[in-house]
Amino acid sequence: MGLFGKKSFFPYVGEIGNDVMEEIRGTVARAQGILGLSDGTGGRETAAAINETVDRILENGGLPEGFVDLEDAAVCLGVLFGHALCVGQQWKWKALGENAGNASFCVVSPRDNFSNAPMPYLLRILSGNNRNVDGTNDNTVLLLYNMLENIDRKPEKQKYFPVA
Repeated sequence: MGLFGKKSFFPYVGEIGNDVMEEIRGTVARAQGILGLSDGTGGRETAAAINETVDRILENGGLPEGFVDLEDAAVCLGVLFGHALCVGQQWKWKALGENAGNASFCVVSPRDNFSNAPMPYLLRILSGNNRNVDGTNDNTVLLLYNMLENIDRKPEKQKYFPVA
C-alpha cells in the first residue's frame, strides 16, 4: 500500500543502489557528449535535443557517431530522457516490477503517482513500434515530456501508474 491507502501498480517498488545510479550518471554523461549537451542543460532543452536526435534517426536510419547500435541508442537516449524528467520536473529513479529480480529502472513523478520506463519507451520509438492511431510510428519524446509536467495534480487510483 502506498500513501493514503493507494495500492502500487507494481508489486515491487525499490530504491536503486549506488552502483546502478553511478552507471546511470555515466550513461547520462555519455549521451550528453554524443548530443553535444552540457551537464547544466535543463530538462526541457534536453528533451528537445533527444526529440531532434530521434527525428534524425527515424528520417535517415543512421545513428549519430558514438552509438554502437539501435539498442545502445535507446538505452543512452532513454537514460537521458529519465534524467531530463529528474532535472526539469523533479522525478526520481526507482526500480519497479514483479520482484527485486524482475524490476525495471524507471523514473517516477514527485508524488510517486506515475512512472515511466524510459529505455523501453525510446526503444519502442526507435524500432518503429510507437504506433499512432493512424498506424504510423510517432516520435512522442517532447510531447510526453510536456504532458508529464504537473501530472501529479490528477493522480490515478494506483501509485506508480505507468505512462508511455
